[in-house]
Amino acid sequence: MNLSKLFEAQKVVRKKIIETNGLEGQDLVQNLILALRVELGELANEQRSWKHWSKDRKPRTEVICSSCEGKGFLDFWYPFECEHSTSKCGCENGIIANKNPLLEEYADCISFALELALELGIESGAKVEEILIPYSARKNITKMLNQVYLSISDLEININYHYTRKNAVLSEYNGLLTNLITLGILLGFEYEQIEAAYFEKNAINLKRQEEGY
Repeated sequence: MNLSKLFEAQKVVRKKIIETNGLEGQDLVQNLILALRVELGELANEQRSWKHWSKDRKPRTEVICSSCEGKGFLDFWYPFECEHSTSKCGCENGIIANKNPLLEEYADCISFALELALELGIESGAKVEEILIPYSARKNITKMLNQVYLSISDLEININYHYTRKNAVLSEYNGLLTNLITLGILLGFEYEQIEAAYFEKNAINLKRQEEGY
């Protein structure tokens, strides 16, 4: 996964957002910190394994077709003729193709993490293969979700008290990015999946701005 490519793509969306919404010169740091927290919560909601009070703890990695209700075929009933027939649904065996809610929410988290760095005027030069090494032994997804939340708070505190010290802020940001990417790996995503999902969401976000989202 090439982080530099992701940062360059995010710059395009960022420029469009600022121009479209008249945000030139505004400090958007707190907005982006909150947005990242919200998206992380939405990611956790799709992951579900931490919901010990629920019997439904399966991660949302696919979307059931609403037309056939997951059956893969459509039922037709003709009451006047008392006849019943079926036909194949356009989905894939009851599942909407190329829809992974968990991965989509993770891509949103990556988008806001990149946007936050650009707003802070920093850009991580870390290589994914390097920043994951110290965290390779971690297996607890719930703990990692909490760790990302903690990293966001650590970064916010550092911004509030050491905003002018770019090296200090960059160090905390790298910690956040490390934990966020590690979380993606623990969720079962490959680097190629993460990158592809990010670029897909990047294109959607750019289109939304062009259409007056």
